[in-house]
Amino acid sequence: MGGLVLAMGTVKADACDGVEILFSFDAASGELPENLAVDRRGNKYLGMSTLGELWKVPADNTTPETLATFSVGAGFGVLGVTVTPQGTAFVCLLTGVGEGDDAADTHGIWKVERDGTKSLVAPLPPTTFPNDLMAFRDGLLVTDSIGGAVWYVTEGSATPWSTAELLEGTGAFGFGFPIGANGIVRGKDGAVYVGVSERGHIVRIPVNPDGSGGTPELFVADDRIFGCDGITLDNRGNLYVAVIAQNTIVRVNADTTIETLATAEDGLDGPSDVAFGTSRNEQQSLFITNFALLNAENPMPGLATLCVGVPGRPVNR
Repeated sequence: MGGLVLAMGTVKADACDGVEILFSFDAASGELPENLAVDRRGNKYLGMSTLGELWKVPADNTTPETLATFSVGAGFGVLGVTVTPQGTAFVCLLTGVGEGDDAADTHGIWKVERDGTKSLVAPLPPTTFPNDLMAFRDGLLVTDSIGGAVWYVTEGSATPWSTAELLEGTGAFGFGFPIGANGIVRGKDGAVYVGVSERGHIVRIPVNPDGSGGTPELFVADDRIFGCDGITLDNRGNLYVAVIAQNTIVRVNADTTIETLATAEDGLDGPSDVAFGTSRNEQQSLFITNFALLNAENPMPGLATLCVGVPGRPVNR
């Protein structure tokens, strides 16, 4: 973490002056934060993708520490991160390597304890692209961007929970593979909401009484959310979307109207995830990872914050 720059101190919820950069990272050292989660104490957890590391930023926003390191081989590394209120983290690890192969850690979902101890929750097929995850019942729901699916993962088990054309990518990004289902969150209505990157859609998936996924339905489609990545929710039911392909943060209100809250001119560089703070002074602060992956000329990876004037939905599991 030699390239790390501490840009400011603790963020105040009443400092609603646009995007502020909390930390700047070193792209040349591979310090590219793709995903973000916050526990109830206000600690932030960053998935440092190609480094294969999970970083923890203390609640007082002092220097980050490396909590866990994974062997990623030729894979994309650590992407999705979620955390229990007490600070046990779960991460999506992309290595394309199955169990029993020593080239890298197993492709799938891993748990990281507060002391940094890591363990495999469940492997996923090497052809999947686990991108984001959220707590659900006794396990986790995990988006598979290539497969256009959501998986249900429990200890030692992974099964498809929802598959539909609405969740599939189109190949529009030109990566040679589709990027479909991406950010995921549970709404106040109990349904699961999924951002579909290459369609510019938010899809609503009802939850059946037995916990299975109902029929996915289109919640909102708009050019302003084309290239969407991570999503989160405030306590009024509004969605906040990191639109990595457009360098914007947008709010999708409960009535599906859309507002652009910040752009590249405000300091965004490939925003890939959003999460609300939980500390007393940060509950109206939206934290943002600047992934900077698509900026070849002057990448500016970092952790930013934006006061939005509304508290986030409480952290629970």
